[in-house]
Amino acid sequence: MRKVLLDLNPARSVEWIHDYLKFELEFGDHYGCNLDALYDELSTITEDICAGFFCPPKGEDHLSVYLERVKKVMKDAERDNPHLCVIFGDMEDNYEEDII
Repeated sequence: MRKVLLDLNPARSVEWIHDYLKFELEFGDHYGCNLDALYDELSTITEDICAGFFCPPKGEDHLSVYLERVKKVMKDAERDNPHLCVIFGDMEDNYEEDII
């Protein structure tokens, strides 16, 4: 199993986030750098991968809102792809809302 730690604390823009994910997750040059493309890439991974996802504390700014959307995409892809495991730095982010 491949393990990847994704530290998005230094993120300053949506472009930075996608460039970072593309590099760390080894997406090809065809990667579209948007949430739909992120889901497509994550949901079609065929090797076992575990990604630790760490991001800055939640805020009200545009980037914080976007990072929450990235997390949702990662959770959706994990649900749909048995080869993908995502672990979030905030414990509550690792569970469905109805479990807690």
